[in-house]
Amino acid sequence: MIPNILTTVRLALVPVFAYFMLSEHPGIAVAIFILSGVTDIVDGFIARRFNMITNFGKIYDPFVDKLMQITAVVCLVLRQTIPLWLLVFVLLKEVTMITVGGVLYFKKIVVSSNKFGKLSTVIFYAGVILLIVWDNIPKYAMTTVIAVMIIAMLTAAVYYCIDTLKNYNEKRV
Repeated sequence: MIPNILTTVRLALVPVFAYFMLSEHPGIAVAIFILSGVTDIVDGFIARRFNMITNFGKIYDPFVDKLMQITAVVCLVLRQTIPLWLLVFVLLKEVTMITVGGVLYFKKIVVSSNKFGKLSTVIFYAGVILLIVWDNIPKYAMTTVIAVMIIAMLTAAVYYCIDTLKNYNEKRV
């Protein structure tokens, strides 16, 4: 199906993005990051519009999104743009989300993304792009960008947990 093919293209972009981030080509890295985000939007639109939504795609798509996001944070830490603790935070949050999603998938429970998750992703992408292109970002600006990203991620995680509990309880009844 086309949406899963586009997700696979996004997966292939992850190491390419990392290469350009770490080889000090921020413009190319940003273009790849934006292409990844646009491809995510397009594959979601196609899946919904043409009824190509699959349970596999509901897991595969967010997994690839998380992989790109974690890669971006790792690269920003390696470039010493952001502190290491942010990577630890993002890793804990994303690994938890991936693990919960995987466990639920095997229990035949699929929790789709919601508006908070989508908004969080947009905020995350905007924050990462800002941190990539703004050389020597002042500490107060970096702290503000990181705070907004964390608030968005935590809000999305809370709503994901609420949806997960609701879906789990509905399956048990």
